[in-house]
Amino acid sequence: MNKFFGVILFISALIFPAVNAKELDYNYQSTYSVPIKLSITEDFSTKEPPNEGEKLQFKVVENVFVNNTKILEKDTIINAKIETIITSGMNGFPDEIILNNFEIPGIKNSQIRNEYIKTGQNRAFWVYPLKWALTPIPFVGSLTNLIKGGHAQIKTDDIITIYYYPEWK
Repeated sequence: MNKFFGVILFISALIFPAVNAKELDYNYQSTYSVPIKLSITEDFSTKEPPNEGEKLQFKVVENVFVNNTKILEKDTIINAKIETIITSGMNGFPDEIILNNFEIPGIKNSQIRNEYIKTGQNRAFWVYPLKWALTPIPFVGSLTNLIKGGHAQIKTDDIITIYYYPEWK
């Protein structure tokens, strides 16, 4: 059996040659990154959920420098796309919003680790014990299914940090 796997590995090494790290879009050998701190321009909540694909506006909180060169000015407006909205569910599971595709002037999207996830209040931590405590009483434990989780909110005083990797292509 081990000889079989050895032959498969040998054949795959011949068919699929190793890729040089310099040929990839991401240079994982370099971990040098620059944090970019953002805040949203107006409060956002999933109470009135927007559509996926809509854009939210953020502003840069402080100047961003790379090797003593300013690459982003404070209060620069940056757009981000709403990638996914997960609505709250039964038993206290919260809303969740995923933001992606931050559009930063002068920086390629492949040079940014830019996914941001915001989750509402998770009420499942107290709903499930309550559910199990009420289960011996017929039908009462099922009423906890009606409890929903909290809404995801991003406020103007929240600081969101994304990372810029200047050495990546």
